[in-house]
Amino acid sequence: MKKTVLLLSLIFFTNLGFAQTDKLENLCQVFHIPNKKDTTTFIVFGTKEDLKIKKPLFLFRQGSQPRPLLELYQRKFYPQLPFRIKPYQKDYHFVMIQKSGTVFLADSTYMTQLEEGLKTGDPKIFTKKYQENNNLDKATEQCNQVINYLVKQPWVDTRKIVFCGGSEGFTVGANLVANYNQFITHTILFSGHAGRRFEFEIYQIRDAVKQGQIDADTAQKQIEELYKLWEDICKNPKSTDKSFGDTYYAWHSFSRKNLDNLLKIKIPLYIAYGTDDKEITIGLDYLPLDFIEKGKKNLTLKAYPNHDHQFFELKKDTSGKVIDKIYRGNEVAKEWMEWLK
Repeated sequence: MKKTVLLLSLIFFTNLGFAQTDKLENLCQVFHIPNKKDTTTFIVFGTKEDLKIKKPLFLFRQGSQPRPLLELYQRKFYPQLPFRIKPYQKDYHFVMIQKSGTVFLADSTYMTQLEEGLKTGDPKIFTKKYQENNNLDKATEQCNQVINYLVKQPWVDTRKIVFCGGSEGFTVGANLVANYNQFITHTILFSGHAGRRFEFEIYQIRDAVKQGQIDADTAQKQIEELYKLWEDICKNPKSTDKSFGDTYYAWHSFSRKNLDNLLKIKIPLYIAYGTDDKEITIGLDYLPLDFIEKGKKNLTLKAYPNHDHQFFELKKDTSGKVIDKIYRGNEVAKEWMEWLK
């Protein structure tokens, strides 16, 4: 089973055509900058020679879970990116930040443990440092720090600074751009929603009723228990000792309403999502109503019918059952790269 998980993951990466090399320095340059009692580590893709070329900045913030920045398999590095960046590297310096408390590089053995650990809460994966720093405030702080550092570098063209974030990165980007960083000129967010992260827990229970997995009375009792849990989270909003899978701090911070921040953004904003994304509890279909009401015209909203959270196009039979999945992430990214032009 573990070998199967590993091979499927690697097939996925290879099919995406991510950059591969047998020398790390040929793939990216690694930076470390002090961050209070911690250190923020990030990478800029490209060689040392690439850092002599002045280009705009494109910072990608990944989604949830303590995944490494890079994975090593058969002496080749695989970046944790959801789309090919090679076609666009002539136009941008691409950047990714290591999450505090996670490993920078994982070999194939660790990668297998990672897949299992994400499901079981393995302490080797969910380290104490990661749990303490897995919150919106820390994530926003890291992104803000890295951008503020990079705009001072002579090889960064500050006329275009792009933030791109998906899923959890959607929430990070909305918070960062709305409240903190003045250098960002364009924002791309995907696979997120306008509401609270915690709402998904309620949605899952209601969906289980629709699927015939539990009855309505049982579902209502479970939802009422979630209300009590949320009340306890709100009483202990920064607790890293109390948890419900993630810490209370993670739940409370990542469950701030995205809508409030999205409406505060003044720069061009591009949002993409799949209409079959089960992790979006409040549909982004309604977002234009809020922007129109406020007289805001900076939103470009792109919906992908029959696409899921990771932008797999779902092929269904006549009964609606999914019979095949086709990855469309590169096509989705191509459209927002065209938008940036």
